[in-house]
Amino acid sequence: MKWNGAVVLITGASRGIGREIAVAAAKRGARVGLMARSKDELSEVLDACGGKGAIAVGDVAERMQVEGALDALQRELGPADVLVNNAGIGAYGRVTETDVETLEKMMRVNYFGTVYATKAVLPGMIERGRGHIVMIASIAGRIGAPLEAGYSASKFAMVGFSEALSMEIKRKGVGLSIIDPGPVDTHFTEARGVPFAANTPKPVKPEAVASLVMRAVERNKAEKFIPSWLGPAYTFKTLVPPAYRVGTMKTFGDLLK
Repeated sequence: MKWNGAVVLITGASRGIGREIAVAAAKRGARVGLMARSKDELSEVLDACGGKGAIAVGDVAERMQVEGALDALQRELGPADVLVNNAGIGAYGRVTETDVETLEKMMRVNYFGTVYATKAVLPGMIERGRGHIVMIASIAGRIGAPLEAGYSASKFAMVGFSEALSMEIKRKGVGLSIIDPGPVDTHFTEARGVPFAANTPKPVKPEAVASLVMRAVERNKAEKFIPSWLGPAYTFKTLVPPAYRVGTMKTFGDLLK
């Protein structure tokens, strides 16, 4: 898939990874359709993209808003060539200290928001025989993260949905890329309520994630990790689960007492 001339729809586009993907895609000649809850922030991102696109306000946790926003963007820009499912929220704390409402909200935003957006755009891609879907997942969707059980669950659901979907659409001309970042230096960390500990992976810049997304779509990559060493870490966890659990307990140390 080439970015030049493509119509790219992005959820959670008002800041962080979504913003940087929009800017990177626009620089490569794409027209960007930006969706998030803040009109003012979306307008600022569109300006940063040189005005090459459109905005639509909506909450990914609400199916009707997702369908309405993405339909409006496609009516203005044309059919989507790329969909980036980026919107997401997190929460930090033990399961016993996290209220059910917070766990439900993460599932609605991180998982069902992805489902709503995908189902709104995918039929048209299949009909046209082309397109690409990007899933901004997380290493927490591959490796369970202590003190982020709800977030991990929502991202595991997203990854499972994505893996199964990728096989359904493989022969339909539609590609799918799962992107698994570790910590990223964005407002997501602030909203999470707790900074990342010094002994966890150093946060990468959102621009680096955006650059990886550009390459993944261009080369039709099924899955990419950032930092790249998280890929072998996931493989190790898969092959030797007991050792992974011991190592994780040591990493989190006193936090798990």
